Amino acid sequence: MAEQVNFQEFIDSIEAGEIILPISKTFHLEQIVEAHEFMESNQGAGKIVVLT
Repeated sequence: MAEQVNFQEFIDSIEAGEIILPISKTFHLEQIVEAHEFMESNQGAGKIVVLT
């Protein structure tokens, strides 16, 4: 249960703008192969986002 509370606090901090997660690159779902290749290449210095 404590893990759920800590995770919720983390999510709340993100929503409040207290924590900013760097986004390395954004892909559309149709580009999932490219997104996976980008992830495997270790070029990203942040999160990889795939939009549906």
